Amino acid sequence: MARIMCTQKLWKRLGHVGRAPSPIAGPQISGISLGPWAAKVFRYNRRDLVIALDERTYLTVVFPLAPRTEFRSSFANAVANALADLGVANPLARSESAAIEFEPLARLTNRSMAGSLNDLEFHCGIELEYHDDLRRVQRNLNDIPHVNREPCVPVDAVSQLFEHVFEGPSARAH
Repeated sequence: MARIMCTQKLWKRLGHVGRAPSPIAGPQISGISLGPWAAKVFRYNRRDLVIALDERTYLTVVFPLAPRTEFRSSFANAVANALADLGVANPLARSESAAIEFEPLARLTNRSMAGSLNDLEFHCGIELEYHDDLRRVQRNLNDIPHVNREPCVPVDAVSQLFEHVFEGPSARAH
């Protein structure tokens, strides 16, 4: 089953200190292609932001952590926006984002994913120097190539994953 793997800092910020990760025994949600996700929190200009990365496509989303009770809702909204910006059909984008509400939380133990999140945080910081709009920031982050990935650009990976259900121009057209 897909899950949201949190860095230790995010795990604590979500109030899960001392709690065991959610059980991950269930099957993959039918019709859902994205996930598992790796996520971390970082601070930029006195604002706590979350950056999350889909393990399969490296689709990247950025959203505010506050209020933390809205974590899943904010995460789902960022995923819906990212997929809409890439031209994924609206019903599919809605179902992919709705799955975020049901994905269990786990601790991130994959060092490679943690390293990728750190790299993306660096790029995100650069983008935030130029843009205040988080949706625009995440669009730009999804155009950054990643080494040892095929396809190496998240926009292309998402396009390949959902090629049969695109309804509009991809993010490359903007």
